[in-house]
Amino acid sequence: MSARSVVAALALLAGAGLTACSSPPPAPPRQPAVVETSVSTRYYPVLGTTTPAIFTAIDANSPVQTSGQRAVGMTSAEWKLTSDDVDVRAVPCVFPSLTVTLHLIVMLPRHEAPEVLPGDLRARWERFAARVAAHEHRHVDIYLEGAKVMKERLETTRTAVSCADVEKAIDAAWRAQQAEIERAQTEFHAADETTARSEREALQARLDGTRAQLEPVDAEIRRLDTELADLRRQVDAGRTDLVAQHNALVERRRALAEEYSRLAADANGLIDALNWARW
Repeated sequence: MSARSVVAALALLAGAGLTACSSPPPAPPRQPAVVETSVSTRYYPVLGTTTPAIFTAIDANSPVQTSGQRAVGMTSAEWKLTSDDVDVRAVPCVFPSLTVTLHLIVMLPRHEAPEVLPGDLRARWERFAARVAAHEHRHVDIYLEGAKVMKERLETTRTAVSCADVEKAIDAAWRAQQAEIERAQTEFHAADETTARSEREALQARLDGTRAQLEPVDAEIRRLDTELADLRRQVDAGRTDLVAQHNALVERRRALAEEYSRLAADANGLIDALNWARW
């Protein structure tokens, strides 16, 4: 997830007004626009040694978006645009410098005791955390790439006869690039969600297929249990001729129970995978 806090803090124009007999001073030299960026990573704590406990901790400790919803990971952007003082007497009007400052804060989950997790759960956690980090780092890349384009846009807006026109051009370029960055973030989210949804749908299809196999095996085991109970009563009553039939059914039931256990383990693994595929 990404969040944005934009502060277009362009320095106010400075300088004395013109007098009737004054002549405009020459325009000051223009410096290249500058982009200053920083990225910091912060972590929120996650505890738990089971999948439900881990996600309970994530739901309790993860950052809250401006919408009020929690995000597993989040990248916040703080923008600022500043300039040195501008002499309004100069013709043409020139903003001698423009500095774009972008500070990015990445919030990621971090398990407080990964060494206590069972092997398979630890592997799932590490894959999950790596995916969240990769997602947020892509948000960072989009912001940094957008900041470079912002610099290029601002370079074309620095000089005009009227300082008011310069300000308008800078503001228009600033807003247009901000909108372009947000569009890129939205497109990335949509593409990433499409990929995640496809993965979840594939897991759900496998789970549905496994459950479909479980149902007839379970029904057959129940039927055999009823038949075996009847045969045992007859064998106990002296029907020794039914012992071989009884033993064959016992073997048949054992094989079905093994098949059921395998399918149940597969289903439980798919359910767990679906839980981790929520991102």
